[in-house]
Amino acid sequence: MVQFILENGRKGEHDVIVKVISYGEVLSFSELLFLLKHYFESEDSYYPISEGLRGKSMLLSAICQVACGRDLNLVLKDFGLDRKRGLNIVDKRKADSQTFQRLPEKSMPSKKPLEKVADFI
Repeated sequence: MVQFILENGRKGEHDVIVKVISYGEVLSFSELLFLLKHYFESEDSYYPISEGLRGKSMLLSAICQVACGRDLNLVLKDFGLDRKRGLNIVDKRKADSQTFQRLPEKSMPSKKPLEKVADFI
């Protein structure tokens, strides 16, 4: 079962951190949409479009670029997100090996408990 933990963020009054704990479960579309909803609301509260900021439209633009097939690392770089925590990906599609793909060393995450999949925002 996937568990979401909502905590107050550091950016402002309405900023929310969504922690995902999956215990080896697959993230469903409904769970992904839950995450996106909170991301959009958090971005809009801190960078409101009504005040001329890009907020949730910037996040949507990044998502659309990835959806259209643009290389993830290029999208991360263009939106200034390559400086954030690195991605830790285990590719089990290869029968005889596991591949770990990470962003550059400067953005490597600190060691976290194994059951913690992601710490968002």
